[in-house]
Amino acid sequence: MVSTEAAKKYWKQRQAALDASDTAAADLRAALVRHGLVIPSLRSSEPVNHQGFVELGGCRADVAAHLAQVLDAAADAMGEGAR
Repeated sequence: MVSTEAAKKYWKQRQAALDASDTAAADLRAALVRHGLVIPSLRSSEPVNHQGFVELGGCRADVAAHLAQVLDAAADAMGEGAR
C-alpha cells in the first residue's frame, strides 16, 4: 500500500509536469506564430518519466521547411555550428 505522503508527492510531481507541458506548448505555439507557423497538432500531453511532455505531431511539408529555415537562421544569429 502506498503511503499518504508518497501519494501526495506523486500528485504534486505529476501536476508540476502537467503545468510544465502546458507552459512549454503555449510558449512554443506563440513563438511559432511570431514566424507565421502553425502546427495544429502541437499540444501538451501526459508526463513521461515524471517530466513534462509536448507532442509536436505532424504538419505540412511547407510548414516543416519554414520551421527549418527559422531554426537555421536563429542558429546562424547565435553563432552556432553548421548541421
